[in-house]
Amino acid sequence: MAREAWYLRVPRGLALALSSAVLLGFIAFWPGLGLLAYVGLVPWTILYTDDRRPGTSLLYFVIGSMVYWMMLYHPSGRYGWYVLLMLSVVMGLGGLMWAFAPLVRMLHGVFRWPRALSVPVAWVATEWLRSALSLAHFEYQALGYSQAPLTPVIQIADVTGVYGVSFLVAAVNGMLADLWFAWRDADWSLRAALRRSGLRWTAAAVLSVWVLTVAYGALRMATIRHEPGPRVTVVQPSIRHTIRNVVGVHLAQVLLTERRVADGETDLIVWPENAILDDLLRPDAYLDDLGWLAARKQAWLLLGAAGRAEDPAKTTNGVFLIDDRGRIAGRYDKQLLVPFSEYVPGDALLQRARPGLWVGYRWLIRRSWGFLPVGTAGDEMVAFELPWQGRPLRFAAVTCSENIYPPIPAQAIRAGARFMAHLTSEGEAGGSVYQQMLHVCLLRAVENRVSYVRAGNTGISCFIDATGRVRSVLQGKRGGVVGSVGTLTDRVPLRVGAGALYPYTWDAFAKLCLATALAAWGVAGYRRLRRGRRSGPA
Repeated sequence: MAREAWYLRVPRGLALALSSAVLLGFIAFWPGLGLLAYVGLVPWTILYTDDRRPGTSLLYFVIGSMVYWMMLYHPSGRYGWYVLLMLSVVMGLGGLMWAFAPLVRMLHGVFRWPRALSVPVAWVATEWLRSALSLAHFEYQALGYSQAPLTPVIQIADVTGVYGVSFLVAAVNGMLADLWFAWRDADWSLRAALRRSGLRWTAAAVLSVWVLTVAYGALRMATIRHEPGPRVTVVQPSIRHTIRNVVGVHLAQVLLTERRVADGETDLIVWPENAILDDLLRPDAYLDDLGWLAARKQAWLLLGAAGRAEDPAKTTNGVFLIDDRGRIAGRYDKQLLVPFSEYVPGDALLQRARPGLWVGYRWLIRRSWGFLPVGTAGDEMVAFELPWQGRPLRFAAVTCSENIYPPIPAQAIRAGARFMAHLTSEGEAGGSVYQQMLHVCLLRAVENRVSYVRAGNTGISCFIDATGRVRSVLQGKRGGVVGSVGTLTDRVPLRVGAGALYPYTWDAFAKLCLATALAAWGVAGYRRLRRGRRSGPA
């Protein structure tokens, strides 16, 4: 077949590469458009599994993936267009998102796998690489998160994690691509395309997997039982956390809790992340107020605050449990810090290697964010103990973005946590990030079969049960869930009976997809080597 002219080849390649980027990117702007995930991978699949164009350049996908990443994480553009571009290179390329194109091309082109299989295997392998290798594991846009509102579908996550849901969605994309190529090869006769036995078998297999998944989800939702747990009150102050008004922010939250929470109404009061943007242990500053408030409300307090690090020039982003006498009963330091916002990636390495470049690097960060982050990360999960019904009840907390990395909540479950608290402050991100992060919480609840208490500074604050259903949500006087001021008290539903397999699998399903792709890559390389030896020198 004659090579296609460049003025036809290049626009076609760019159009397909950008089509997937835009379709999937729309979900980041409007999370309610989760159904777009079922067609979002089709253009990329057509671009890189077309048997008539086996040598399509990977540059198209590099461009498309960078546009995709910039749409997914568009809130960072508020700090400057160059920030968004820089992060798209660091996160998109550094997280090996580009690996999807060569993987799916190899699985289909070399092994002739149907696209309904090659696409999900390649995509899940890539998703796991993105989560494992991206800076600070900052990956909250897996395909599976888009399906969080479809509660029966996501129940499979208690075995496979979010990657199993992504596999299902990607399989539909692959099946649609198979249909497209069958239609094209049948001279655009849909009837002739549907007669192909291979396509019928593929469609039957995908449909069967979906039926089994939904049936499993319905069964799990019908059999998982909950018992009433402790009473917990979430406080949503919707106040800007600013370092110039640390004391004012603290007093405003004390006043809101005093006015809205009745004495003896609750067992635990939860404030959001960064509720105190200062050293909690500063003498005569905060603990006296917190002790007075806890004693008055006859409840313990859980809140986000800055903590002391071993390096006096560093701080931690911590979660503290305060008992009803004002004593610190537990502390957890955030393990995954937000790059450039909470810490400077590569700071020490660049200082040693290129001091001149290091100075310019720090200047650019300070100019973009208005400050130079000096955070340091914790190194382990901590299980808190809340006295309830005469015995300690274990629970754990995650803060901000670290909830997006599945192994972190799984650590808490292995430590015996009966429920999770997610403390966050997403006001700076704004937009659709609230709903995206809620979707992440829903999947984490299902993966670990544990209830979540979500406390957001500006929302969305809610209670989630172990099936991924929102039990109650904090709403303002006008019904809004974002930016409203108020409190929400509910009983935490504690799951009864067997838990989830996922916390103990160490991402076995996703790693199996990755191992399959790598093994296939090795076999393909071995075949090429043997063919080269047989053909001999030209």
